[in-house]
Amino acid sequence: MPDAGAANSSPLTWDLEAAVCGVGIEEISAVTDENLMLLLQNAQGPKQIDELFSELFRRYQTRVATWCGRFVRDPGRGMDLAQEVFLRAYRYRHTFRGHARVSTWLYAISRNHCLNAIRKLEMDPLARLDEFPPNLADALGDVHAKAENVQAFERLWSIVNQTLTTMEKRVMALHYGHELTLEAITRACRLSNPSGAKAYIVNAKRKLKRVLQEDGVKAREACAA
Repeated sequence: MPDAGAANSSPLTWDLEAAVCGVGIEEISAVTDENLMLLLQNAQGPKQIDELFSELFRRYQTRVATWCGRFVRDPGRGMDLAQEVFLRAYRYRHTFRGHARVSTWLYAISRNHCLNAIRKLEMDPLARLDEFPPNLADALGDVHAKAENVQAFERLWSIVNQTLTTMEKRVMALHYGHELTLEAITRACRLSNPSGAKAYIVNAKRKLKRVLQEDGVKAREACAA
């Protein structure tokens, strides 16, 4: 996080206090990219952060997805990679100092992330598994604990990929792996169902629990035979 001296030397000289007091969230679309980042860096509370970051996501989602698709020469992966780029932008939002445009800052993050993704894929054909958080097993808690015969991470991965839809996997990864709030995920993924991201979490856990319990029964029957 930038220190006071760095903040004072930043080209972002907009009056933050005036911005917070004078610009309602319904008017946030009129704020420039650079001032939006300034507000985001100094936002207090998850709701305000979610609203500001959702606006940044709205402005650049299509552009970042296009960049990513071109980098990896696979337009189909562009949106998935863009989600990861925005996660990095969220995590490192305080590194933006205003010396370049927001679009330039996001482009650099997109390029670096996609190059790393390409390197991983070249080194290991299973590298895409990294897109889903390795601590998912801990996040599932009692569901994973009931799978007495499923100890290997590869087996859990197989179950996840065969059981969950793409959106269910994405929501689980964002919530448990990257600790985004359900509200933020609902906004970022533009989920229009009444329960938003929560519905995907509930469905995913229910599916995994059923499959893991069935595997447990099969394992016990095999041992008894």
